[in-house]
Amino acid sequence: MRWRQKAVIQKVCALTPGGGALYQQIQRRFGRLSDDPFRRLPQHAAMMRRLTGLGFTLPGTRCLEIGTGHLPVAPVAFWLLGAAEVVTVDLHRRLNAALTGAMLRRLATDDRLVPLYDGLILDDRLMELRGLLGRPVPEILRRLNIRYHAPGDVSRMPDADGSFDLSFSMTVLEHVTPDALRGLLAEARRLLGPDGFAAHLIDPGDHFAHQDPAITRINFLRFSPREWRRLGGNEFSYCNRLRASQLERAFTDAGFHIERCERTVDEPSRAALEAGFPLHAGFRGFAPADLCTTELEVYARPASAAGALPGSPPGSAAGAPPVGAHGQRRGGGENGRAREQHAP
Repeated sequence: MRWRQKAVIQKVCALTPGGGALYQQIQRRFGRLSDDPFRRLPQHAAMMRRLTGLGFTLPGTRCLEIGTGHLPVAPVAFWLLGAAEVVTVDLHRRLNAALTGAMLRRLATDDRLVPLYDGLILDDRLMELRGLLGRPVPEILRRLNIRYHAPGDVSRMPDADGSFDLSFSMTVLEHVTPDALRGLLAEARRLLGPDGFAAHLIDPGDHFAHQDPAITRINFLRFSPREWRRLGGNEFSYCNRLRASQLERAFTDAGFHIERCERTVDEPSRAALEAGFPLHAGFRGFAPADLCTTELEVYARPASAAGALPGSPPGSAAGAPPVGAHGQRRGGGENGRAREQHAP
């Protein structure tokens, strides 16, 4: 599907009463919405490995997910790995019970699950999930101690200071307005205990390119703010277009110290820049690797616990100059992408 066609469909659905259900049906038929958890689980397993490498221990913890979406894949995976409770909050009530039931069945019966997580899946919890299959989805989630709140405002939670051990999201923060992002990160900082972690996978690229191979992942950077609001300023297609360095700075400004940051740079987009891609003036001050980062992983701790002051750049001591555009290259390209890492 060409991206402009999709933009029109999303805009019409956003303006139509009941448009959320309509757009969900369109996504299932023509898009990427399905009950397959293994589209998302490899990214979640990588997140878990990075957290473990930073010293985070999951069993017995209380976790907060920002943005549930249609399927609670990550909350269920965290529960299978030993989390005591997962609270998942979404601005819109989009969880699909039928898809979730099918997803749970696939999770419980697919032999790929245990090796994907290096054997860390708890056998007793996997057996418990299998025993719950066929029950209503709300009951299953309740039995797994997964609390779904939607519509909800994750920037104004009723929970006490320091009452969570982990705050996480999977390709959500790019859909949040800059003002709302500041609020939810500040709230996440309040909610995390001194040994808590924030772990976020962010896709700063043009999401229309996922289904339209005719455009690059930086295509939306050609438009002015006004043009982009007209094209993608609705609940189904909004992306804030913040670049990786701006997203990282949002964490430090909210009182986090970034322990590890992984960037994936899209090489076709970089080649398009070199060939004269027409950037809007508002993006011309960014370095090419910053503009072309299409996957960003941020792992952060409260700055006070990490021994850094709020506003310190990733991996830097307080008062050091801002982080440079793009860390150290780690390894070669993969499928037209190159990975870069920032670490203390």
